[in-house]
Amino acid sequence: MVTVVGVAYRGHIALEDIQVDFEVEPVELPQSVGFGVREVVTLKGQISEAERVRLQRAAQYCPVGQALTKGSMDIEDEVKWSSGEATVASPTPEGLQPLDGDLPALLPGSVHGRYLLDTKEYDEAGVMEHEGEVKVYAVSENLTRTSRWTFLAGHSSAGWVPPPFALAQGAWAASTASTLSRLLPQETQGDEGLEVELAMLTRGGRGQAQGNAAAGVVNRRRVLRRISVPGTPRTTPLETIQAALLRDPISIAYRSGGVLLHEEVVVE
Repeated sequence: MVTVVGVAYRGHIALEDIQVDFEVEPVELPQSVGFGVREVVTLKGQISEAERVRLQRAAQYCPVGQALTKGSMDIEDEVKWSSGEATVASPTPEGLQPLDGDLPALLPGSVHGRYLLDTKEYDEAGVMEHEGEVKVYAVSENLTRTSRWTFLAGHSSAGWVPPPFALAQGAWAASTASTLSRLLPQETQGDEGLEVELAMLTRGGRGQAQGNAAAGVVNRRRVLRRISVPGTPRTTPLETIQAALLRDPISIAYRSGGVLLHEEVVVE
C-alpha cells in the first residue's frame, strides 16, 4: 500500500485513499504445503484507466509483492550446530527430496489493510518525506476459536512503526523456525535451542524500490539465512536440514513466486 502511495505521489496521480483485502487459503503443492492469496485493491480518486494500470503494476512489483509472487529472493543458507560446527548450506543438492513429517495446518483467513491518510509526513517545503502508515487487521480460524490481530506498518519517522518488508522477513524467519522444529530430530535436553536469523545482503532505498515498482522491474535481493540447530552434524545431518527447508511454506513461496491466485484492482 505505501509503495502505491509513493508511486502515485511521484507520478502526480490523484490517489485519495487506498484499501487492500486479502483472502488467504491453503494450497496443496507436490510433497509440501503452500498457501495462496486472492487480492482486491480499492483505489479512491479521480484516476484514469492508464493511471489505474500503473498503480496496479506498482502493487504487483512492490518489494513484498515481488518476494511472494515474482520469486525475487536469492537465498543463501548457513547452518551452525550447537556443538560448534558450521557450514554453508546453499545450494541445495539436486534431486534432494523434501523431508517427510507433519506440519501445522495452514488455515484460511483474511487480511484488511487500511491506509491512514493523516500519517503522511512532509518537509518544510511541502515535499512528502514519508508515505505514512497502514493499519492491518488479520483474522484466521484456529482449532478452537477465531483469532484476530491488529498491527501497524509503513514508512514513517524512525522509531514509529516497522517497514512492511521487515515484517515480511520476520514472518519468514518464524515460518522457517516452525518448520524445522516440527521436522528435525528431537535432541536431548540441555542443547541450545533452534534459532533463525535473516540478513539482507542487497539493499536499495525506498525511492529505488518505488521506481522499480512503477516500471514493473524485478529487483532481486540476496538474503543470508543463518540457522542454528541443536546437536551435531552426525545427529542432525546437513542434508536433513536442507530437506526440511524444502517444506517451509514461505520459502516455497519465495522460490516459486506462485502465491497470487487472483488479483483485482478497482477504482471508486
